[in-house]
Amino acid sequence: MRTLSKVTLMSAFAGILSLGLVGPAAAKFPSKPIDFICATSPGSGAAVWCHLVADHLRKDLKNPVKVQFKSGGSNHEPVVYVANKPNDGHTLLHISASFTGYFNLPHFKYSEKDFDILAVMEQHLYAIAVHADSPWKTYKDWIKAAKKAPFKYAMGSNKIGSVHHRHQELIHKTAGIKVRFVPYKGTGDVVKDVIGKHLIIGFAQPGKWNSHIKAGKARALLLLNEKRLDDPLWKDVPVPSDLGINYKIPHQFQGFMVRKGTPKEAMKTLKGSLSKLRGTEAYKKYLSKQPHVIPGYNDNTKELNKEFGAGKKATRKLMIKLGILKAGS
Repeated sequence: MRTLSKVTLMSAFAGILSLGLVGPAAAKFPSKPIDFICATSPGSGAAVWCHLVADHLRKDLKNPVKVQFKSGGSNHEPVVYVANKPNDGHTLLHISASFTGYFNLPHFKYSEKDFDILAVMEQHLYAIAVHADSPWKTYKDWIKAAKKAPFKYAMGSNKIGSVHHRHQELIHKTAGIKVRFVPYKGTGDVVKDVIGKHLIIGFAQPGKWNSHIKAGKARALLLLNEKRLDDPLWKDVPVPSDLGINYKIPHQFQGFMVRKGTPKEAMKTLKGSLSKLRGTEAYKKYLSKQPHVIPGYNDNTKELNKEFGAGKKATRKLMIKLGILKAGS
């Protein structure tokens, strides 16, 4: 029987290596700085959260983590940026529930199928408020005024296609009122304009209204949640069901997305580190100052991908029904 010479075997093995079929063990993750793309603007509440996450990852993984803020094009900018980076786990995208709306927008080049949801960290609550000088003392007062004058009034909330936008349109439709929508880059500016009397009514997190409520400059009309908050400033503020306004509340969340095909080892390492964030003193301190944040960590990627896909379909149906999108677009 003929046998292959040692030289022949070495040559064959070299050829296999060149094809990438066999090779040395993959480099341990992380092997270079991590890019954390924060889908908001610097100085926002979400920006504070992004820096908190980055600081934790930096310390826990003993690796550099750079925060970059990208939010253009209704968050198309950060999606394009991450989609064009290697799928090696070193580029992490901050996402929110609003992305189920953004991925439906006509100008979006990529779909949710190009990404995996790494984890969801928490849920956020929102509230509708007015300036303390407003003639509307309750949410029922607001509904009464809006019904008498369709499209006379405008309410401000976050970007076109955001969960805030969809929620605003949904609650108006459920209450039977017609109100103009004013899109903002972030809810911080919504609050500023309500307090400055440039906007008659706005939609933002309770934590962003708190200081103005304490100062007697703002009045909360409605907490957009299934139940009231225990917080002294909010315990008497009604939720929709208290007023007979019943609908499925589309809650906001904050989480993380990576490119499809990211190595399992990298995803495992990132998930392991992110899950530890919940128990840190820094995160507990953050929660103590944010009454609107409800912890809810989940890193089941298969489940989260399925929920996101279903959310995108449901959101598209709602956006078409509300006239935000046209069927077939």
